[in-house]
Amino acid sequence: MFLGKEVRLNRIVNPKSGRMLAITVDHPITRGMMPGLVDIRSVMRKVVAGKPDGITMHKGIAEKVFAPYAGQASIILKASAYSVQYHPTYDTPVADVEEAVRFGADAISVGCIVGGPDQAQQLTFLGKISKEAASAGMPLVAHIYPKGSLIKDQHDAEVLAYAVRAGAELGVDIIKTMWSGSAESFRSVVDACPSIVALAGGEMGETLEDYLRMTRQALDVGMRGVTYGRFVWSHPHTSAVIKSLSALMHDDASVEGALKVYERALEEEKDLQK
Repeated sequence: MFLGKEVRLNRIVNPKSGRMLAITVDHPITRGMMPGLVDIRSVMRKVVAGKPDGITMHKGIAEKVFAPYAGQASIILKASAYSVQYHPTYDTPVADVEEAVRFGADAISVGCIVGGPDQAQQLTFLGKISKEAASAGMPLVAHIYPKGSLIKDQHDAEVLAYAVRAGAELGVDIIKTMWSGSAESFRSVVDACPSIVALAGGEMGETLEDYLRMTRQALDVGMRGVTYGRFVWSHPHTSAVIKSLSALMHDDASVEGALKVYERALEEEKDLQK
């Protein structure tokens, strides 16, 4: 591994645990203006205060919003986008490795939707950006989802395993995928992938405890990263949620222990407001 890539990976993959806790704020192109993400400056302040390892964002947000927080969290620059409404199965390029270097990012992130007619074009792009990222010493994160039109069940462990292995075959360092519904089935997804497997959040629970339990189960079968978004920044106590996740990811806390961290963080917030 080139030194530059190793340096950057050690910023987004916590050296204490060998795991990555990343928060995504790249949703507006994909899902429109979601409640909780409209005031991006306020969201960024709360997210950074929680001390995640990295924050996934598009280049315009990095340029216009992130500067006050430089050095407090790593930028994971999002370089592609799809739209649930307008192009739901095609993740199109919107940035490149040169821009990731210019913005001081510690990784570049792209999406790839497999399991449909658009898969070939997206795999071609993934292979190309993998080469460019490696040449620049830039870690590559990919959100690879089996959401193509030929997929019957996008949470099926077999198609999830295909998705993460496709990324590993093309040189992706960290691959974000979806929860398969159980620890037993998700183990087969992790086992299929020699790269770091990270878990997406989405609509896989209703409460903080739901997400903590899912995260704990995934960690117990070898998952080494999370890239959560909606449930974190839509929560009224974003920073406290991130701190509870950090307890799971980096201190190997139980769900109950992580909830106690959350409660302590709430108390600290109250003390600061006095």
